[in-house]
Amino acid sequence: MSRLENPLQLDGHAQWLAQARQFGGQHWVANAPCTVCCSDAGTPAIPVTRLTALRPEDSYVASPRAAWLHYPRQEAARRSTTSRWLANAAGGPLGGLISAARLDSAWHVNNWLISTNLHPQWCESELTLLTDTLLARQPDAPLLLRNVCEAVNPGLPALLQAQGWQLLPARQVYLCQPGDAAVWQLPNVRQDQKLLDGSGLTVLGPAQLREADLPALQQCYRLLFLEKHSPLNPDFTLAFLRLCLQQRFIDLYALTLDGRIVGCLGLYQRYGWASSPLLGYDTRLPASLGLYRQLMALQLRLARDAGLQLHYSSGAGDFKRRRGGQAQLEYSAVFAHHLHGRHRLALSTLATLLHRAATPLLQRYG
Repeated sequence: MSRLENPLQLDGHAQWLAQARQFGGQHWVANAPCTVCCSDAGTPAIPVTRLTALRPEDSYVASPRAAWLHYPRQEAARRSTTSRWLANAAGGPLGGLISAARLDSAWHVNNWLISTNLHPQWCESELTLLTDTLLARQPDAPLLLRNVCEAVNPGLPALLQAQGWQLLPARQVYLCQPGDAAVWQLPNVRQDQKLLDGSGLTVLGPAQLREADLPALQQCYRLLFLEKHSPLNPDFTLAFLRLCLQQRFIDLYALTLDGRIVGCLGLYQRYGWASSPLLGYDTRLPASLGLYRQLMALQLRLARDAGLQLHYSSGAGDFKRRRGGQAQLEYSAVFAHHLHGRHRLALSTLATLLHRAATPLLQRYG
């Protein structure tokens, strides 16, 4: 158990799962209308989610259609007319294959409805037991496992493939080793750390934040990820932030300027890794404050101090490379051997299309 992964945080996972089973995924993420059940295989228990509605505003953390179709369309629309045309042209066949493969009804394994699920290092027998147990309870749809990356879980992609799962390219992510002294000698890292220390902003940690601060933290996140980037990012509820504050499901931090919260960071850690599903700042303030740089500097510092590897997630590739991020392709794994042949054929066709077309685009623009 790492220094940040404490019994209180593990209780936070149990509470997340208990309330999600009772109230559904929208209790924690407003744009994730899904049912949540619990796997009977292994300890600790893990959530298994499934969409209960199919809407264009569904977040990619719960909807494969959003992940492979709606979100890329939005990204392409911001780049160029050509990119938008290509995305729209591919959208028809892609959407048809997603439907034919029954991915809209897939059961998402170990899905905590955050951008980056961190997985245990399953062995062959554990993965077999997990798959068989889920199929016995939910035999009518594919199984889907997001956030499969060789560099995060060595051997997992090969193990999944050996057991009949198909790997579909999903994102290009960036991984960092904060314990490597060379990272701290990078010019951008040194500049960011100097800015964090000298900006005059105050960092508040989990013990200093109060429930009255939660709306400001939520607003900072929404201003960046929902309003500036995409409404298909997870829309975390105040109930979720309250869980983080009380149970430290995610450790909450804030940047304050003249006593006002202007930036938020949520550090999530499991199995030796840290990520930041919750990050944002007041985008209405001058860019010269460097709020994003300071939040990324804080994230890097916290991961180093906790002895964790850092998952920078996806996006802002050049920015993250200059701060020690190493590009890695991430996949979603799908198991469909129990389905009718036409569904398996659609999945195989979709996998081929994504490997040929999506992979080079992810590596180029990720």
